[in-house]
Amino acid sequence: MQPIIKDIILSISDDVVSNLTQSFEKTYYGKMNYSSKNTILDSDNKLLKETIGFEIAFIHVITYFLAYSMSCSHEYMHILNILDTDKLFSWFKIKDNSMFLQLNDCNIPTEKEIYELINEHDKFIDKDVKKKLGQFYTPTGIAKKMVFEVRNELKDLSERDLVVDPACGTGVFVVETVKQMSAFLSFDELIKFVENNMFAYDVNPFSVIATKISVLNTLLEIAPDSVHKNNLLLGIPALNNIKWKNTIVDKEEKEFSIILGNPPYFKLDSKALKDIDGYDAIIYGQPNIYSLFMHWGISHLRTNGTMSFIVPQSIRSGLYFKNLREEMKELRIKSILHIDSRQNIFDRAEQAVFIICLQNKPVCNTKTRIQFINGNQNVLSEFSISRSKLMMGKDNNYMFIINKKSEMYDVLEKVYKNGTTLSVNDSLVKFSNGLFVWNQHKESLADSSDKAIPIVYGGDVQPVNFQFITSWANDERKAFARITDKTRPYVLSGKRLLVQRTTNFEKDIRLKACLISDDFLENYDSYFLENHVNFLCCNSGKEEILTDEIMYYYLGLLNSKLINYVFISKSGNTQVSANELNLLPFSKNNVKDISAFVSKYLSELREHQEELDRLVCEAYDLSVNEINMILDY
Repeated sequence: MQPIIKDIILSISDDVVSNLTQSFEKTYYGKMNYSSKNTILDSDNKLLKETIGFEIAFIHVITYFLAYSMSCSHEYMHILNILDTDKLFSWFKIKDNSMFLQLNDCNIPTEKEIYELINEHDKFIDKDVKKKLGQFYTPTGIAKKMVFEVRNELKDLSERDLVVDPACGTGVFVVETVKQMSAFLSFDELIKFVENNMFAYDVNPFSVIATKISVLNTLLEIAPDSVHKNNLLLGIPALNNIKWKNTIVDKEEKEFSIILGNPPYFKLDSKALKDIDGYDAIIYGQPNIYSLFMHWGISHLRTNGTMSFIVPQSIRSGLYFKNLREEMKELRIKSILHIDSRQNIFDRAEQAVFIICLQNKPVCNTKTRIQFINGNQNVLSEFSISRSKLMMGKDNNYMFIINKKSEMYDVLEKVYKNGTTLSVNDSLVKFSNGLFVWNQHKESLADSSDKAIPIVYGGDVQPVNFQFITSWANDERKAFARITDKTRPYVLSGKRLLVQRTTNFEKDIRLKACLISDDFLENYDSYFLENHVNFLCCNSGKEEILTDEIMYYYLGLLNSKLINYVFISKSGNTQVSANELNLLPFSKNNVKDISAFVSKYLSELREHQEELDRLVCEAYDLSVNEINMILDY
């Protein structure tokens, strides 16, 4: 954005704010009630008004540029009045004529630059507001890739078929769909389809008007000649199917042939959802708003229809999404595009995501195309895999197995065949998570061990190595806490196998496991395990101490390449939850050999990594070629 354009918008924004009526923000954000409470209205009132002021000013400037490009800048308010069916933007008038002179002095953006400018809007919105809205607008490159995925389906659409983006943002999916369809429809057919068959919804009124402007701008750019462009100007469409609407709450009777989108991401209070009908079937624990959009899409997808969404990687294995995955098992999975980075995808947000393309078609004997792409959308690998190898069964919560190498699917199938999960009823051990949440017990925290016991944090747990850290960058965090009536239930003692609960999603080593050191136990009889630590315990009770043989065995498996690759293939979270650990396949073969090996080389296990990896692979009856593939992976 040119600095002069930004300055003009900010100047107009000040005038908008000074003219806002009382409680205008309640009207503007009035449809954002995904639950019984509209949480965006809890934000700082001044910040909300500044955001609204910026967005209204932005729309006026963009509409002016659009009118200028059509050689009718004096009629920009006429265009805005047609598009602004909810009258949340056109009530304001720019009274200072010098603003128009300044706008005319800008390097007036072309139609392509107007589209790019609209998609820069969110860079100027406060991060806290963006987070509460859950809106991280989709880069145009990603949107193009998603629309290209459904290009054949778009070609087959008839006048009876409907297309929708249920959370349209600035309209990138609608625009890229229009561009794709322009290749096989005449301009008149395209306008008719856009007006009658293309839908887009959003709870943010800015998104609705921005999408309308983007679509009109794109149609003008596509127009084959001045005659068609002039005809479009004479009859500017109101684009009434692009609506200010709460997709999740408001009733929708229509079914759609193509559903494209990037739903918002934020956690919801499941108790606050009691006023919203139709989502009970997929709620499990604390839901994220994107799971409701996924359910909405599945519920409104026509037979033979196609749905493509960008969703967080957590949908692959997160416990909260097990019911949603069970619903997804009834749909064909056409393709999965795994974005192999959290960087450079969304502005001011690191979110691990992938693109999933579902079809309301029979599932049996189908294959799914898997594609790995990096943050710059370069293809790293691509292959097709059987549906039965991609999506696990009910016992494994329908988790998705996604791996960069197609050959690994046969290895993973064998590993699961020759292993047993700790989630089975007769398992003697299981993983649990520490329950001490330090910032909920600040009154018990202490600087030293005087009348206090240690707190073991996630950072103390590294591969094979345990190191008790006594000082933290956060001054409020302490290494010790006193035993009180409130904290007593969380006290543990003795040697334990620990696993860190939060690890880097992009690292090959996701499982960081170690034993509490003998040195630590010589100094401290008991301790607290913080909630970012998992530990192996007896199924009959957490107090019972496991034998060294059992702990050495599981330590060996968790520090092997094979089990790390199994975990990476099924986990889409930065979190290493006890639930996911309990669903790992643990072999019952070579227990004594692996345990003895780990015991012998415990202090130097990393130096004997290849020997450990061979022992673990042999426990799962892998062939020599399969073992070498794991070692070289």
